[in-house]
Amino acid sequence: MFRKKHNWSSVICLIVGFALCIGFPARCRSGDTASIPTLSVCEALSHASEYDGKMVRIRDRVVGTEEGAWFVGEQCPGIFVTEGKVWPSTIAWTMPSDLTFIIHGVAFDFDRESRKRIDSKWEKLREYLPDRCIAVTYTGMFERWSKQNSRKMDPKGTPYEISGFGHLNGAPAQLVLKSADDVGAIPGCKVGNTP
Repeated sequence: MFRKKHNWSSVICLIVGFALCIGFPARCRSGDTASIPTLSVCEALSHASEYDGKMVRIRDRVVGTEEGAWFVGEQCPGIFVTEGKVWPSTIAWTMPSDLTFIIHGVAFDFDRESRKRIDSKWEKLREYLPDRCIAVTYTGMFERWSKQNSRKMDPKGTPYEISGFGHLNGAPAQLVLKSADDVGAIPGCKVGNTP
């Protein structure tokens, strides 16, 4: 029996090629994630046409009821106006599966595990901070309302119009949620009775 001599350059090329095949997708994803801007409600709404249909990360205070949840930008009331209507400074949350009210197409699902990862941090913050002093960060596709992009067709081909987003169509924009990224204290938020 004889031993075959290895061609080390071939072995090294094989190892490097394998590492690149495995590592390349991870680098692409992290690069894509790094290029997504992180915005407050005020920043997103003040440049709504620039971000419309694009992936963004929103970090701000959240309000929720049984009817839905939305980001709130209390520092910029009335920043979004269309055809004389002054909208509240809110961005509604919606799931990618809710195709009835999504204007742009989406090719992703919500990462439910990401929400579980931030839940424990949220609960710990709530032990010493009121909800109004906690900001959450979610990544998703930003959509703004406009008369031009509000018309859609139902599956039967009947046209209908979206008059806003979220509960009672009250928000001028929405975030089609892809992932929950973080939760943290809002800097400078007063814990006492004074907001």
